[in-house]
Amino acid sequence: MWTLTCNNKTFTNKLSAIREQIASNQGLYFHTPKVYNNYDFTIEPKLSLEELCKQKALQLRKENDKIVIWYSGGCDSHYVLNTFLQNKIPVDEIVMVKSGFSKADFEIDQYALPFAKSTGIKITVREPSIDYYNKYYLNKEKMLETANGFWHHFRLNNHFENVQHYDLNGVAHIFGNEKPTLCFNKGKWYTYFLDSEVSPQPHQLNFFCDDPVIHSKQCHMLINSIQLHKNQNEYNEITFYDEHQDFWNQSIGRYNKNNFPLKSLSIGKNYNNKDTLAIEQASDELVNAWQERNNNLIKELGTTWFNQGNPTLGTVGVFSKFYCLTENDTKTVDELYPNGFKVW
Repeated sequence: MWTLTCNNKTFTNKLSAIREQIASNQGLYFHTPKVYNNYDFTIEPKLSLEELCKQKALQLRKENDKIVIWYSGGCDSHYVLNTFLQNKIPVDEIVMVKSGFSKADFEIDQYALPFAKSTGIKITVREPSIDYYNKYYLNKEKMLETANGFWHHFRLNNHFENVQHYDLNGVAHIFGNEKPTLCFNKGKWYTYFLDSEVSPQPHQLNFFCDDPVIHSKQCHMLINSIQLHKNQNEYNEITFYDEHQDFWNQSIGRYNKNNFPLKSLSIGKNYNNKDTLAIEQASDELVNAWQERNNNLIKELGTTWFNQGNPTLGTVGVFSKFYCLTENDTKTVDELYPNGFKVW
């Protein structure tokens, strides 16, 4: 399980962890699952990624009564779903979550739904209604909420991705998280995680990153591709810049030719293009209420824990340990970057 700790207390709720950090003035830390503790990332797994993922899918099928795949139509969740389909491993349900704003739901409508329908598997589409938005933003009613206590986007689809609201008994809720992030520091390769990317949530199974073997395989595949095709001055750009996203995906076997919508990785005014599209379609009253909520968070918590001091851009990510792929070692972010984290 992925967790945050502060002042000897454990959290999955990010806002609760931040409140504890502010009150105690103690450090806030992000922890990977225990299986990472003694894993040797210097050795590339011999089996192919396809075979490792097949074994993972078979294991999940064997250990659970029901397999539910949370499918967005993006290349990560598509790879997971295809792993089950191509190996004829039964899937019980495909779940898709929409925002309730048609312009922002293009990925589900144009990519996910058509493919999901072609599988013959039971499909469930969840989405908040405009009434739900009104109750949450205007009436300030307590709704489903998210697992980690804070969802910075205007869209409320994440409320419906909290698996704790659904059947957990014997059910594997599988998500397509997460692609490997790398940095190259003083001649050594490292991989690490940010809590803001993994989003700790009890009972959520992250198909790729919960398993250090699969994560390690992807890391080595990406390093091999980078060293073969890129100059050293580009090494630290690959998992950070939009223009390398297609290379990143192809290097870790997500596809050979891109048929998927690429995401905006850069932090902008509304974080990504889907929020921008939803805000264009929403009423001014709802958008103003969302902004009021964010202003209230600043009054309570200040600006330090928000990207660029703005809650609409999400909370500042907390780093896990940095796992070295060049030699068997781990570092903290402060040890690797004593003057602050920078990869360029």
